[in-house]
Amino acid sequence: MGKEIKKFNTVAKLRIMPKGTDVDLKKMESDIREILSKCRSSKFHSSEIKPIAFGLSALETVILITEADSELEGIEDKISDLPYAESVTETDIYLLSDIKIYTLRANYYT
Repeated sequence: MGKEIKKFNTVAKLRIMPKGTDVDLKKMESDIREILSKCRSSKFHSSEIKPIAFGLSALETVILITEADSELEGIEDKISDLPYAESVTETDIYLLSDIKIYTLRANYYT
C-alpha cells in the first residue's frame, strides 16, 4: 500500500566526544547517520559541532525515537564502537508535544 509513517514522540540529544582534535567530525556524523538508517525505531534529525576547549570539539546529535521500541542504549553502544568516538553522553531526552513536533518538522524540511 503506502509508505508506513512512523510517529516519533521522543527526542534524544547526544554529545559524542572524539578521541582527539584530529578526528573528522563530518565523517563521524556520516557514520552516525548510517548507524541510524539501520535502526527501525529511530531517525537522525540534526547535528551541530560544538567547540569544547583547546581545539577539541564535540558532535551534538539529535535523534527522533518512537515510544514503542526505544533502542537508545543500543544506538549509544554502536556509536561508542566507532574507532574515533571517545564517549557518548545523553544531554537531553524529552517527549514531544504537538508544538515541538511541528517545530522539529519545520526545521527538518527547511
